[in-house]
Amino acid sequence: MTVELPGVPPEVNVNDVVAQMVRRASSPSFETWWQKLEEAGFCANPIHLIGGDGLDRDHQVFTRCNNRRAIVCPSCSDLYARDTWQLIHAGLHGGHHDVPTTVTEHPQVFVTLTAPGFGAVHTTRATGRCHPPDTHRGQCPHRSPRWCEAAHDHDDPALGQPLCRDCYDYVGHVLFSWHAPELWRRFTIQLRRLLSRQLQDRAESPKSTRVSFMKVVELQRRGLPHFHAVIRLDAASEPDQPPSPPDTSIGTGDFAALVRRAAVAIEIKVNGDRVLRFGDQLDIKIIRSADAGESGADISSRQIAAYLAKYVTKSVADFGILARRFSPAAIDQLNVTEHVREILRTIVTVAEEEDYEEMLSWVHTLGYRGHVMSKSRQFSTTMTALRERRAAWCKEQLQNCAGPVGAQNNSGPPMQWEFERVGHISLGDRVLAVSAFDRAREQRLAARRAVTEGSEE
Repeated sequence: MTVELPGVPPEVNVNDVVAQMVRRASSPSFETWWQKLEEAGFCANPIHLIGGDGLDRDHQVFTRCNNRRAIVCPSCSDLYARDTWQLIHAGLHGGHHDVPTTVTEHPQVFVTLTAPGFGAVHTTRATGRCHPPDTHRGQCPHRSPRWCEAAHDHDDPALGQPLCRDCYDYVGHVLFSWHAPELWRRFTIQLRRLLSRQLQDRAESPKSTRVSFMKVVELQRRGLPHFHAVIRLDAASEPDQPPSPPDTSIGTGDFAALVRRAAVAIEIKVNGDRVLRFGDQLDIKIIRSADAGESGADISSRQIAAYLAKYVTKSVADFGILARRFSPAAIDQLNVTEHVREILRTIVTVAEEEDYEEMLSWVHTLGYRGHVMSKSRQFSTTMTALRERRAAWCKEQLQNCAGPVGAQNNSGPPMQWEFERVGHISLGDRVLAVSAFDRAREQRLAARRAVTEGSEE
């Protein structure tokens, strides 16, 4: 019987990990260690701080690593996803985090900007077959078939792999990933310009309305970034003021048309005659309120928040690549598909050009150098504000539980903390943390289901 432990690589001896877990659980300091781990939210990669009041440095605490990648820390990744949900839902629906409920009155759209095609790849289709021979006949110049009759499952490793790697435009693929952040920047500039012209044509002040957005980047199965964004129209106001409905005759349908025009119009010319632009699969949906359905609307704010929060924790680890930089010399030793390996080799080749020397620093992200998540300042609250509010709440709960004794203990000199190290001392400790987080998450979800079912009754 083979025992599977969460987060244990297949090449590691499971018996050794179990022995580490037993050693930790039977140690005299287990209760103290477990309490520190619980206070850090069962972080799988905690930061160790050592300190005290004055010269006494005998105190040690764990704090969260706050890494968004699920492969690095499931606990912090889950918390990051929940915070992302709060950011997006507050910006679209309002009613919490100092965002008024009037944001539902603003024109709002959900946009997906995809990458163009650089060659036929295995995919899933509503019709069943991947590339049916009745529409994709014959063979390519490299004698590979242009068709695939398989009905791929969503977890099929063949998804995203080219039908012919020799036909696939890997240079174009890498250049698009590298310039994708610039395409997004130009898209936002073009959208603001089109909005300004539309307002002028309607005899309205261009300075009275602004665009706010929040975007999340997802790497597709073929290893290309595409952008999911929620975009909203606001009235122009001071930076510290909450968003208010725009005083304009531009409706949601008109705003969606402007977004489409902006996405289609932009392009970047690179390497002489090569032109980069977003793909033809442009998707724009109108956002409706969760409480009142808007005529012609496509999707609700809660659905969007859940959708984007799921993708924000994904990373290149899904392709078998480590979430940290590595030397190009290690490409041939990576446990990745040949498609991903060819992308990495192409990055190294393109980086030989003077204009793309910096690309070598982004091999571990498949050439994408932008932020995974970004937003306008006034779209919603911030991650910092959410974390500060959570820290203040936790501190208040501790003081309430400690009572007068806790208040007396807090009256001494402030604690001074110094960084000691990161991570657990053994893989067994990490497995204990990940397992504990899994149980805590299941309990939280069960409690939520019970509250929901109780309210429905």
